[in-house]
Amino acid sequence: MSYNHRGGSNLAFNDLLFNVLIGFVMLFVIAFLLINPIAKEGDIPSKAEFLVTADWPDESDDDIDLWVQLPGFKSVGFSNKQQAPLHLARDDLGTSNDSINIDGQITILKINTETITMRGPWTGDVRVAIHGYSIKPLAKRTTELPVPVIITVTKVNPYRVIYKKTVYVERNGQAINLPGFSIDKEGKVTNIFKYDGKIVPRGPRP
Repeated sequence: MSYNHRGGSNLAFNDLLFNVLIGFVMLFVIAFLLINPIAKEGDIPSKAEFLVTADWPDESDDDIDLWVQLPGFKSVGFSNKQQAPLHLARDDLGTSNDSINIDGQITILKINTETITMRGPWTGDVRVAIHGYSIKPLAKRTTELPVPVIITVTKVNPYRVIYKKTVYVERNGQAINLPGFSIDKEGKVTNIFKYDGKIVPRGPRP
């Protein structure tokens, strides 16, 4: 009889201990969720699907602007750096913003490039253009004129260069349309096309 009594006591104690342990685990899970809330779908950054890049001579102090437009949206460039899913990564002003401060020391990075990324899915046409915002006159130039600008459109994943084209900017205010491209529902480029009309907005720099 005493053996059965001790067995019953042990079972009751084990049940109590197990229930207390479950309670502590649940409290820990709740506290963890409160400290680290589950990210909403909109909080998760989308990866870049396409890159549109403009490169011109590193020694040039000319200011070339890259513009990309999706139909029905404002063009993305220096005055409108973001219009989902497009984003201007850097507004390059030629040599005037090539200096950066690293640990209190000024370092010159001679590189002239602008890149606009397309993040997330998009179906439809994409238009590309460049604009010679500030082209130095011959008397003040240290580089050749016209300014050669290389435009590269790249599909990121899987990696594929859609096209690479060099155009030449000769004067202030000159806008040059680059080939547009069409994207289907699977994210594939189905067409590369020429187009008329302007996607470069008017107006001075801020």
